[in-house]
Amino acid sequence: MTTSTDAASLGGLFAPYEVDIRQPRVVDLIAARMRHTGLVAVRGLTSPEAVATFADRVMHRGVYPGEGPLGLHEVWDTGEHAHLVGHTELTRAAVDVHTRRADLVLPPRLVLMACIHPAHEGGETVLVDGKVLFGDLCRRRPDTAHAFLYERAAAFGRTVAAPVFEDVGRRRYVLRLRQDGVVRWSAATQPFLPVLRTALQRHQQVLALGYGQGVLVDNARWATGRLAFTGPRAFLRAEGTARIRMASGFVSGAVPR
Repeated sequence: MTTSTDAASLGGLFAPYEVDIRQPRVVDLIAARMRHTGLVAVRGLTSPEAVATFADRVMHRGVYPGEGPLGLHEVWDTGEHAHLVGHTELTRAAVDVHTRRADLVLPPRLVLMACIHPAHEGGETVLVDGKVLFGDLCRRRPDTAHAFLYERAAAFGRTVAAPVFEDVGRRRYVLRLRQDGVVRWSAATQPFLPVLRTALQRHQQVLALGYGQGVLVDNARWATGRLAFTGPRAFLRAEGTARIRMASGFVSGAVPR
C-alpha cells in the first residue's frame, strides 16, 4: 500500500469541499463548511487511530465494540452477507444512496467515511445532496415533493414511520432515505417512487476516494452509496452527534406549489 493518492487533491466537483485537517483552527473551518454545504472532504486518514482521532474532534461518536478497530465500523466484503437484507454494504455489490440509520428515531447527525484500502476497480462513493434533490422536485414535480413530505411516507425498519423530507420549521428540512428491502413505502407514496429514483440518479455525484481520503457528511442532508467493486476495498466509518454547532436539517427556499 502506498500513500501517493493521499497526497493528491480530491479535485473535480469536490475541490471546494476539501480541507487539510493539519491546518490551524481546522475544527472551526469544518463547522463553518458543514453549516454551509453539509460536506467536507479530508486527507490524512491513513490509520484507524487517525480516523478515530479526527472523528472525536467533530462528533460524539457511537462506539461499536467488536465491529472494527477502536470502535469504528469496518466496511468490506465479508463473504458472508450476500443474501442478507440490509447488509449490502458488506458485499461487493453497489449500494443505493441512503441516509445512515434511517430506522432510528434520531439517526446520527454526522457520518465520516475513510478509505483504508481502495478497490482494484469500482467502489467509488456516490453522494446526493438532499437540498438540491428537494429543490429540483419542488420545481419539476411538486406533486412528488408533496408525496414525500407526507408524515408517514415510509416505514423505516420496524418502528419508524416518517417522511423522506421532514419539515422541521423555518423552511428547514431533514432527509431520511432508504431504498433497500428494509423500507416499506406507503400506498400514497408508491406511485411517485419512479420520479424520486430518477431524480436521485440525476443528482448523483461520484467521488473516487484513495487511501487516506475521506468525507464527513451531514446525515440529515446528504445521502451516500457506492458503486460495485472488485478487489479488497476497505473503509472505516464513524458516526454520531455533532460536537460542532449545527441547526436542524438544511434550508430550502424552494417549496412545492
